[in-house]
Amino acid sequence: MTINRRDLVRIAGAGGAALAAGSPLALNASAQDSGASQLVIGKSAEAVGYDPALVTATSSIELLAVVYERLIAFDEEGQPQPSLAESWDNPDELTFIFTLREGVTFHDGKALTADDVKFTFDRIKDEATASSWATQFAPVDTIESDGDRTVTFNLSSPYGPFLATLSSAYSSIVPMTDEPIDFAATMVGTGAFQLEEATPDVETILTRHGSYWEADTPVLDQLTYRILPDEASRLAAVRTGDVQLTTLADPVSVDSARSSEGVVVLEQETTDYYLLGFNCQRAPFDNEAVRQAMSQAIDRQAIVEAVFFGNGQVTGPIVPTLGEWAQPIEQLPNYEVNPEGATALLEEAGQAGLTFTILYGQLYPEFQNIALVIQDQLEAIGVTAELEPVEWGTFIERWLARDFDAFVSFNGSGNDPDRALYPAFYTDASVNAFQFSSEEVDRLLDAGRTTADFETRQATYQQAEVEIADAAPAIFISTRVAYFATTDTVSGFAPTAAQTWETLEDTSVS
Repeated sequence: MTINRRDLVRIAGAGGAALAAGSPLALNASAQDSGASQLVIGKSAEAVGYDPALVTATSSIELLAVVYERLIAFDEEGQPQPSLAESWDNPDELTFIFTLREGVTFHDGKALTADDVKFTFDRIKDEATASSWATQFAPVDTIESDGDRTVTFNLSSPYGPFLATLSSAYSSIVPMTDEPIDFAATMVGTGAFQLEEATPDVETILTRHGSYWEADTPVLDQLTYRILPDEASRLAAVRTGDVQLTTLADPVSVDSARSSEGVVVLEQETTDYYLLGFNCQRAPFDNEAVRQAMSQAIDRQAIVEAVFFGNGQVTGPIVPTLGEWAQPIEQLPNYEVNPEGATALLEEAGQAGLTFTILYGQLYPEFQNIALVIQDQLEAIGVTAELEPVEWGTFIERWLARDFDAFVSFNGSGNDPDRALYPAFYTDASVNAFQFSSEEVDRLLDAGRTTADFETRQATYQQAEVEIADAAPAIFISTRVAYFATTDTVSGFAPTAAQTWETLEDTSVS
């Protein structure tokens, strides 16, 4: 049997039956009674902590996007723009000097200073913090602060993606205070919204930062995030107007939303990508030939057609949505579907008739559908893939513990190839869940970091793509198309390829 789009629609049918149902969700009483303007967002999962230096989960990062701010931001053209830093100077390749914006305050009333910036990045670099993103700041030697508005980063070597790194969510500026703050349990930022209340697994309420530095921002007084894991229930709530914005992933839900009166569907191809990841330190995937066999056996385009109804692009280690950085798919090894070659590799490795387990989080329906298609495709070469669905919190725990044979998920690539590759595929890097190690890949990723010349970096990263695709620590499947369902009363929400939630500060509800 070959699983196709029709089969997956049938499999999803039981969940789809709930699309027309859904219990009313009362709007936040305090916001209603005061006449305050608010947006209710149907959120698929509770945040897994709030600490920008530690979190990797999308469910956390979407809150950080509007509560915290970074020194700089990147626009839709991929160019750095001022944010908390009103300007910066780069007098030589090892020095970056930032001048902070005046009149910025944290949510606790404390004024932003250069000491806060120094504290933020010293904290990430401190081994005691155990930051998931420490490797992104390895080239930063020292940080100097004048205590007021000027902060200087001294690099140990040239670092081409430095500005892109400073624009990432993990680079959110946190306050330096006399009394330690538990950033995992609360949020104290400078952003347009501040944390008002959080009831775990129920709702999170953010309210307007009354002293926000940008005039007439945010437009809304309140954002209320309702935790609704079931996608069909979230869409039903949008239909009734009890929720005004939510994410969708299942193409069945997307098609249903498009035909719903009063519902608007927004579509945005992202720099995220879906993947099947392997534990390269656990047999049989400690054998490169076995991973190469999996890559040759899996038909990526068939997954795009069956799971995503043709939406999204087959991707290599660098997504095509990063533009000229990406190597053409035709140039990548092990991408041509070749079941005979895959079978031969497995036989040579003594792994004919292989059985392994694919772990995935039940929260995302597309993960299950991807796993089902892969399971079906591998049967053709005599490989048995057993599926292990788990709760999202359990998936995160096991991902962090590297407790899996293989897993289905998606990764973010940010706005630079260093962000896409270094944290995930450099030896012992902070989010290298694959436990992958290659001296040649390490050499190339080091080289890509140490120059700002575009053509040199492009050639280096495209060669790194070839090396990673050949070693196959993961099966890179396709780009992720993000879908959002809103009521037709919502305006101003405009996600981009690399940034999803930042425009909530400009969003309004009529």
